[in-house]
Amino acid sequence: MQISFYFNVKNREQALCQLVGKALAAGKTLNVLTDSAAASSALDRLLWEVPPHGFLPHCSADDPRAAQTPIIIDHRPECLPARPLLFNWTGQVASGFDGYERVFEIVDTDPELRTQARERWRAYQALGHTPDATDMQELARNG
Repeated sequence: MQISFYFNVKNREQALCQLVGKALAAGKTLNVLTDSAAASSALDRLLWEVPPHGFLPHCSADDPRAAQTPIIIDHRPECLPARPLLFNWTGQVASGFDGYERVFEIVDTDPELRTQARERWRAYQALGHTPDATDMQELARNG
């Protein structure tokens, strides 16, 4: 299992759309776990708008089309179908994270979100996992 932190992200929502788009282009199916119905709704709207010239097909876990839809957005971890990838859009370690091949954590520069991310990093380590980290600002500087 791989746990990947992408930190120093300028725009967390844009980074999510880019990473989800890359996973979709690679033929992967995935879940996005949020911490509330409101957060799920906000991401639903976002994925309708970004990318501006495309569409990232998605729905909630209880939508009748969920089995045929590559991206599931929901705030109820127990409702998420088995998928290889999880994007954790919550402030804590995702329930059931160890059932995924890869977990993505996207962290912007907000001090509170960074503190929560550090706590998740330590929690993953305490559970016996070794997360990897990608500094997005450094990546942008070095091309």
